[in-house]
Amino acid sequence: MKSNIIGNEIAFKTFSYLKVNNTKIEIPNLEKKDFKIKGNDEILELKEFDNIKYGISKDALDLNRELLNYYNSYKANEGEEKDFGITLLELDDEYNMLSDIHDVVAEKDSRVRLVLDYTSKGKDEMFRNSVIRVLAKENARVDIFVIQRDSLNTLALESIGVCAKENSEVNIHQYEVGSGKLYSNCKVELVGDNSNGNINSIYFGQKDEYLNINYDMIHRGKKTMSNIMVNGALKDRAVKNLKSNLQFIKGSSGAVGSEEEYAILLDETVNSISVPLMLAHEDDVVGNHASSAGKLDMDQIFYLMTRGISLESAQTLIIESKFSTAIDMLKDEDLEKEVWKSIRKIIKEGGLDV
Repeated sequence: MKSNIIGNEIAFKTFSYLKVNNTKIEIPNLEKKDFKIKGNDEILELKEFDNIKYGISKDALDLNRELLNYYNSYKANEGEEKDFGITLLELDDEYNMLSDIHDVVAEKDSRVRLVLDYTSKGKDEMFRNSVIRVLAKENARVDIFVIQRDSLNTLALESIGVCAKENSEVNIHQYEVGSGKLYSNCKVELVGDNSNGNINSIYFGQKDEYLNINYDMIHRGKKTMSNIMVNGALKDRAVKNLKSNLQFIKGSSGAVGSEEEYAILLDETVNSISVPLMLAHEDDVVGNHASSAGKLDMDQIFYLMTRGISLESAQTLIIESKFSTAIDMLKDEDLEKEVWKSIRKIIKEGGLDV
């Protein structure tokens, strides 16, 4: 029997008939399996997260621990610069369930870079429940790249929690270009003065895919800075529900935050829901938010066509331009090719030139 959990609750409740306050997630029957990729055995005790409410929900986090079959930690010592490269996590018909935790700890004055690449292939129903915790200490910088290019029969849960201390910077890059159903939650706690948090995300939904994404940027320290930038596209019958929140807690004077989302709707049959929020408990703050969704800009298409480019190629160029900045940040030619391959496959199946 399948079970249900409630997750991705909105930071400030609105009218229930809008159906954005939370979401019901149907969890399949699950049995713990040994996963073929070995990780570390001992889970770090990160006390900083004891008082931070992060993740899709407590039930999702509890389920992750109950079925845990992969764990790894990534740590940079004081003053150290570490690039952990790419961790590939692949599901198939033999290993069709992954419950994984990744702990990233950047000590004072350190630099950390990590790429988590999630893929799946096969005919069976697949399930993934991932937890990523990031602790950036004084004057540290962390860059996390999360790539999801799963098959359409995959249900994926992503819970990302970030604790940023004084003068630190954490950059979360997400590439959501696969999976039948995706529930993602990223909460960044800017607890230290002058800390900086950035989320740069792209998504491309197709067929009957369902994306439910929640971003929370919590300003607690003084003179903190944040930016949430999301670029996406939807085609066929894809559904996207994106909630983003800037929250300025009392005491976060001098904080500056921004949130933006731009969605391209390629078919009349898609459903795009966006809920940008801004909650201020402090007077001396600056917050900006914007959200737009619509069809491709016909003026841009006409301009490109006057340069001898076909209609289909012009449409493809505009779509790819929305994703190029985020993909360039990967700074890995082979990995960039793999992400572009996933995106261009979706574009091609829509009848456009690639």
